[in-house]
Amino acid sequence: MKRRGWAGVLFIAPALTLLVTFYIAPILYSLRLSFYKVYWTSAEWAGLDNFIRLIREGLYWDSIRVSAKFLVAILFCDLVISYLIALGLTRINKRIATSFRACYYIPVILSSLVTVSVWRWFLRYGGGAFNTILEGLHLPAVMWLGHPTVAPWALCLIVAGGAIGTSVILYAAALGQLNTELLDAARVDGANEIQIVWHIITPLVRPTMLYILVINTIGAFQIWETPFLFTEGGPLHSTSTVALTIFNTAFGKNDYGLASAMTIVTTLGTLFLAWIFIKKMHFGEG
Repeated sequence: MKRRGWAGVLFIAPALTLLVTFYIAPILYSLRLSFYKVYWTSAEWAGLDNFIRLIREGLYWDSIRVSAKFLVAILFCDLVISYLIALGLTRINKRIATSFRACYYIPVILSSLVTVSVWRWFLRYGGGAFNTILEGLHLPAVMWLGHPTVAPWALCLIVAGGAIGTSVILYAAALGQLNTELLDAARVDGANEIQIVWHIITPLVRPTMLYILVINTIGAFQIWETPFLFTEGGPLHSTSTVALTIFNTAFGKNDYGLASAMTIVTTLGTLFLAWIFIKKMHFGEG
């Protein structure tokens, strides 16, 4: 038994070392920095000063609202649209369904720079694909990335659309494990397709829904690459997400103490939100 125990430790040691070095240690260091005023070569104890400044930091609270928009868009696409797509794929030929799943997954594996280049052409104000369509319909062109109200939702469309592929794959895997005899019995008892989906299939795939919900909730508050590459947080900070605001505070303003406080508050808030979702969905009872 002792030999088996040591063998297990040796197997997990490389992954555990990476986890501690690149995840746990930085989190603990960030927690420490949140109580300091950091200079180039030294740090001075500041107590709760960074958290008090955080309460007064309007840009941070604005960035939470921006990230909340991303969260709403992502959850709608991943919990509703992806689920409907996966259900539809179960009702067509398997080879065709496999091809469609591969197509939906392409945006996930594409480089961010490739995605940005393509979407910039779509969203360009002069000669862009979307505005060309609007002009063909005799409608005014839209500043997709230049208007404070439109820009965040345009970026939400890009991020949420790119996340659909992963959720479709997860739903397809969950739907493929369902007991078909249970579904056939429901049809024999007179249940229609909508009733089967709502009362039988959906409760059975609830664990997958919960996983997608929690992962995307955490991921929504980590988004910074897309707004950074497209708008750098503009116009008027309307696309500055929480992660991008933390990035700009730390590396733009060199205020590592305040940025660390933002990180800690955001992490705790995200975990609390994920915990609420887990409690509401009653994991394991579906």
